[in-house]
Amino acid sequence: MRIGTRFLGLHLAGLLALCAAAAHAAPRNPAAKADSTKKAAVSRPAAKPAAKPASKTFKPAPKPIPSPVVVPKPVAAPPPDTTWFGRPISDSATVGTRVYEYIAYPTLQLATWPIQNILAPGVELLTYPSQEPIRYFLEENVIDRTVDLFSFGRDRDIMIYPSISLASGTSSRVGAVLRDQAPFQRSSERLMAAFNYYVNGDYRFRTYLTANDMGETRFDGKLAFGVNRIDNTQFYQPDVNTLYFYAANSEIYTAQLDHPLLLGFNARGGFTLRANRHHDAPPSLFGSNVLTGDFFIDPETGTVGRGEYRGLNETFLDRIYQATLFRDTRNNVNIPVAGSWFDVSTYWHDADKNHDFYEWRGRYTKFFKLGRERYEISAAEERTRGARNLDSFIRDLELQRLRQQIFSRKVVVAHVVAAQSYELPGNSMPVYGLQTLGNDTPLRGYSGPRFRNYAVTAASLEYRFPILRIMDGSLFNEYGVYGRSLDELDIANLKNSWGFGIRVRRPDMFLFRVEVGIHGFSGMTLNATADAPF
Repeated sequence: MRIGTRFLGLHLAGLLALCAAAAHAAPRNPAAKADSTKKAAVSRPAAKPAAKPASKTFKPAPKPIPSPVVVPKPVAAPPPDTTWFGRPISDSATVGTRVYEYIAYPTLQLATWPIQNILAPGVELLTYPSQEPIRYFLEENVIDRTVDLFSFGRDRDIMIYPSISLASGTSSRVGAVLRDQAPFQRSSERLMAAFNYYVNGDYRFRTYLTANDMGETRFDGKLAFGVNRIDNTQFYQPDVNTLYFYAANSEIYTAQLDHPLLLGFNARGGFTLRANRHHDAPPSLFGSNVLTGDFFIDPETGTVGRGEYRGLNETFLDRIYQATLFRDTRNNVNIPVAGSWFDVSTYWHDADKNHDFYEWRGRYTKFFKLGRERYEISAAEERTRGARNLDSFIRDLELQRLRQQIFSRKVVVAHVVAAQSYELPGNSMPVYGLQTLGNDTPLRGYSGPRFRNYAVTAASLEYRFPILRIMDGSLFNEYGVYGRSLDELDIANLKNSWGFGIRVRRPDMFLFRVEVGIHGFSGMTLNATADAPF
């Protein structure tokens, strides 16, 4: 209660100051001032002939003309407030949603107080060395110039730029990205292509074309194609968590159609043809590369460690039928501060060589913007903060000033995922049918798809706050668990990761993120990539 009263007092004081400044700057009587100026111009005496001295034409100053009485026009009453926590009421679906937000926002404000006032200043202090280069990029307009440098075409709607991702092991990669905002001179279509080259010589290429309102209908479409040449895939075997290496080469062809439903939901149907070419990984310093565990035991023959039972060392086709229900109410894809994302999908795999199976996956992400202030930091605020040395920066880490400048603008993100695969009688699911936890699924403290099994579920809570105009700080804590079934999850398989990082983005483009993920107090993973987990 004490904090809320002080916060309200600050807002009232700021409002009074603005009103006083406006009153001081405005003229007392604009109409009278304009009228007197006009009269003075008219009554100015005309120039006399040069023969007469100026002293003889001197006349006393005319008496001031009284200003006319100006009757103020009636001012219309201000329109009623049509916002709810800074958002239009029309954006809120129901009264129940508004009541929920009214209750949730003060509750989350209280729950995030330790993070806001203890952990978040620490993250900004840790990211301080990166702030000045980014500030320089902003002040010198380097980012916009760079975007313009990589833009081509008549309307500058084609971009070709390099990409880089740093990760542990052989997951680090470099590449190039192509984006075309109007590939056929139509703004309703988008083309994207990306090529990635890994440090061990593997490579991956994917491209897709999207179209909105196809043929002046409400259908949205997508065509995609991908090539994977990964000869050194790390695979943690289920149950035993031992490493196995194999080659996972494939070509993937995908077609999708979306159509809107009621209440903002959308339906998606799709078909994917996956051509698998699995074989042994090239010899290297892997140590013992042996398949173990119950997942690789053939129940008919009792053979242990036969890779062909799970699609290894085989070439086969997988025809995948997809049905998805999704809903997207985010205010912005690159800087989401409100709304949510929901999707649940089922996939039926009609595969050769008795590898049929089916699976489902679901995700839900909710964004809570806390505080009524604008989330982004403006250019004027950046100039006010200015270039500072470390001493002045530390002095600025004062509770009330941080609350006013930065941390009253914050976003809490809740993210939940769940998935499960099912084998069909008489069939054996291939290795890529297992669900995964690790890196971006979430559990960012573990590199790559660290844990695999038939069923996984995970939850993440992330706290985001702006540091610069295009730079956010983040703190996250995540939990995940895996097992044979969601009904039989073992608490012994519960894993946790936590960490912090920065995100650099623009309203129209996500640029990159750098995150440090830690599991327990023994392991750490650095993620530097241009992909956003959610």
